[in-house]
Amino acid sequence: MSKPQKPKTRHQAKQSTFRSLAPALAISLLIPFVLFFAAEVCISFALSHPRLIPKGYALNLLRYYYANFDRDVIQFSDACARYDAGLFYTLKPGACRFANREFAVEYNINSLGVRDDEAALNNPEIVVIGDSQAMGWAVGQEQTFSSQIGKLTGKKILNTGVSSYGTAREMIMLDRVPRGRLKYLIIQYSDNDYDENRYFAVNNNRMNISSAEKYEGVRRFHKDNTEYYPGKHIITLIKIIRSPDISISDPGASPYRPDEVDVFLQVLQKSRPDLRNLKIIVFEANPYAANDRSFLDHLKKQINNPSYPDYIRNMTVLDLGRELNAGKYLTLDDHMNADGHRLIAERVAVLIQASESNK
Repeated sequence: MSKPQKPKTRHQAKQSTFRSLAPALAISLLIPFVLFFAAEVCISFALSHPRLIPKGYALNLLRYYYANFDRDVIQFSDACARYDAGLFYTLKPGACRFANREFAVEYNINSLGVRDDEAALNNPEIVVIGDSQAMGWAVGQEQTFSSQIGKLTGKKILNTGVSSYGTAREMIMLDRVPRGRLKYLIIQYSDNDYDENRYFAVNNNRMNISSAEKYEGVRRFHKDNTEYYPGKHIITLIKIIRSPDISISDPGASPYRPDEVDVFLQVLQKSRPDLRNLKIIVFEANPYAANDRSFLDHLKKQINNPSYPDYIRNMTVLDLGRELNAGKYLTLDDHMNADGHRLIAERVAVLIQASESNK
């Protein structure tokens, strides 16, 4: 006969109950982590395939996140940029690779610190000034509108566009260029040039450039701010959504400021480069195709004032607002794609060719 089993003590009963529930408890604790990181993977996939992101709030939210917490910015790249006492930074001479979610391109940078070859520095006939749109942020070097204008016109051209420069610093860069054979100045204007231009205008027509220490501090901040850690996408997006100070909406054109044309023209007239013998062509290219602004209309009207010098009154204002639309831009990033550069090159080349035929 087998011995009768002793009844379980209360402690033994608790242990038995825990053992039976342990798998369920483990699963219930694991599920939130699995869901969290599954969502993180989904967001990472969406950022890498932005055309799949639904338009509207979802796309605008991820654009905000990408622009402020995810993307590399070339002017603070160790490989692609350097401090400059007169401009705060230029591109770093040599070659570097610049990549973000929608592109990966090679930059060949000459001794001036701009994205062009060394030969282009030798008395160009055309110079392009502008910011990252002119620089060709997301396109190959031969795809920039500057390079294509040179091919279409057969003229030597130099691209001095550098990311985040306003017109004031663009003119400082122009002053470093040999201009003995220069005939055409192409200005790519952006709505975000205004603050820099206004600072120049109210600061006795000069720029005060921050120190190398300040530049390195900004570079370190950018690196830390965009560095990835597990869960960053979800955690940061939740903070963005909950923040009362952040509004997520469709990108739109910045409103025209009453003195925007005034400070732009003051920069052109009060900077060191002598523009008197140049044919100037101005067009606007803003982030996310927000090109439906009144700046160019105001500029066209104001340059008719007889008090301006000939090179201002004879300026050509090229309005590409309707043509330079969303199809000419990337999806997540706010810069033009190759189609946008091609459009600008074709339109500007026609103007230069017409000017040459009238001589």
